[in-house]
Amino acid sequence: MKSKIANLINWVLPYCAIAAMAYLIMFPQFVSHGVILGTDSIFHFNRFYDAAKQIQQLNFSYFQSNYSFQQSGRIINAVYGPLFAYLNGAILGVVGTWYQYQIVTTFIVYLLGGIGMYRLGIRVHSKRTFAIICALIYMNIGWLPRWELAQNMNAWGAALAPYMVICGVRMIQDHQRPVNWLQLMTLMTIIIQIHMLSSLFFVITLTPFFIIGLIITTNRKKMWIETLKAVGGTVILTANVWGALLMLNLHNNIANPADFSLADNVLLPSMFSSTRDYLIYAMWILFILQLIYVLFTFKKSLTNTVLTLLGSLVLLLSSPLTPWSFFQDVIPALGHTLQFPNRLTIIAFPLLLAGVGISATTLDKKAQEIDLRNQLITGILLLMVFLVFTPTTIDVYKRAARYDSEIVLNSFSAITRVSENKTALRHSVHDLYPGQLLTMVEKRSPDYLPIPKKYMNQKYVRSYAYEGQIINEAHKYTHTVLPHGGLQLSWEAGKAGKVRLPIITYHESQLTVNGHLLRHYQRSSVGAPYIQQRKGKNTVTLYFKQAKWFTALLVISLVGLSILAIYGLYYFCTHVKKYFQGIAAGQIS
Repeated sequence: MKSKIANLINWVLPYCAIAAMAYLIMFPQFVSHGVILGTDSIFHFNRFYDAAKQIQQLNFSYFQSNYSFQQSGRIINAVYGPLFAYLNGAILGVVGTWYQYQIVTTFIVYLLGGIGMYRLGIRVHSKRTFAIICALIYMNIGWLPRWELAQNMNAWGAALAPYMVICGVRMIQDHQRPVNWLQLMTLMTIIIQIHMLSSLFFVITLTPFFIIGLIITTNRKKMWIETLKAVGGTVILTANVWGALLMLNLHNNIANPADFSLADNVLLPSMFSSTRDYLIYAMWILFILQLIYVLFTFKKSLTNTVLTLLGSLVLLLSSPLTPWSFFQDVIPALGHTLQFPNRLTIIAFPLLLAGVGISATTLDKKAQEIDLRNQLITGILLLMVFLVFTPTTIDVYKRAARYDSEIVLNSFSAITRVSENKTALRHSVHDLYPGQLLTMVEKRSPDYLPIPKKYMNQKYVRSYAYEGQIINEAHKYTHTVLPHGGLQLSWEAGKAGKVRLPIITYHESQLTVNGHLLRHYQRSSVGAPYIQQRKGKNTVTLYFKQAKWFTALLVISLVGLSILAIYGLYYFCTHVKKYFQGIAAGQIS
């Protein structure tokens, strides 16, 4: 009995260490009760608030943003992590305030990333101590802390990346069944429902593992079948995502995300920072030593060799050593698709840290054989934990402290309006009416706006056009959300004449003005309609009519996801007892 309890305690300790690290990183926020409003906070808060209100009112509009983004009816969630938006909306609805929401979701991100990195270490047969340490390092570097610091969606890609690498490692380690189609399908479905760009990174990263696995597997036919099943299942389960993108782009000229200089957004060495743009010198040295070790011992471990070489290549691509200015000149689209080469670190870091875990384990065994102090390796890695933990926590402290300063916001990127009442602004993040914050801080984001053809080749800053046409005009109208996902605008006009409305219309939009359905009307440079108002009371309604074939795809996707969730619950209930029995017996790490 005592041995079973000891085994259970031994099993749970790594997860306690990961949870403790998450708590320590977040501690400044717990103390200050401040909300960190970073570069992407207001954009995503608008998305999630809209989903929360839809759930609360049971008035769903899959495409139109009726409760947020100045109640403009623009499309965001349908093509940007739709089901993830509803999940976050549900979380916001349960916890009630932006502060509680940020605390809960940040803790989830850290736990997901830390546990994933630890499980990856176990999968590659690292010593448990090294697997834990590498997980703690991973929680403090790259994009993972950026959810807390700025609400960057790449953080979710970073949180799930170790699980992707686990799938890749399986392809080169398990010669009998290199692909578990259900596992791979579930992972790819989740990341596509969250962040499309991260899903593209995942596919590209898995390709070398797949090719190597295909060469060394004992059953290529089975590997192909399992892979095709995973691909087919993913296509079905994500039909709502690619279907919405297809429908929206068939008849609309959708604005691309903002262009960025690739060369200005690479990963740089730093003395005292390891998030997003920077990595401390000590970690660069560790990764270089890891590469050197593998180059001299590449025959000893295929897994370590593949992880390290692929991770080093991706790290090189994310660094200033890659001529990104040249690539951007050759392929200009990279400026609004990749945007930041340092995003590639969501792949590089888990690959390299998994390799570090393998190498440390191998060296530790050798150290014991020749009677050296094996604690030296552990000590070096623990020093790395301290070196990355300290600046990350200080960064959290500084950003959380701005909440109580006159600045309040951590980033003013594309912010067009901030309330002068700082006390009210601080209160809004703790208010049970989270929509209050979104009326006090507004951001000009041109993503997914429908640009009429005649404006497509014109050079103008669409974010400022959106600000002038929508943000600055919305308060002049009364907005009412109608049943079945509709939106109504009403206003009093002093005279009849042509007016531009602060809403966004697409090819599929149905616009009714004072009871008359408009079939042809002029649209502005960001898709705002021009209509003829009459003197006195005016009423306009806006509905989005989605294609029937998309409705079918949405139903197929939701039914498939429901079946997967039911199966997952069944599998958990039927295997959890056996799993914990294995832990108690010391058979599962």
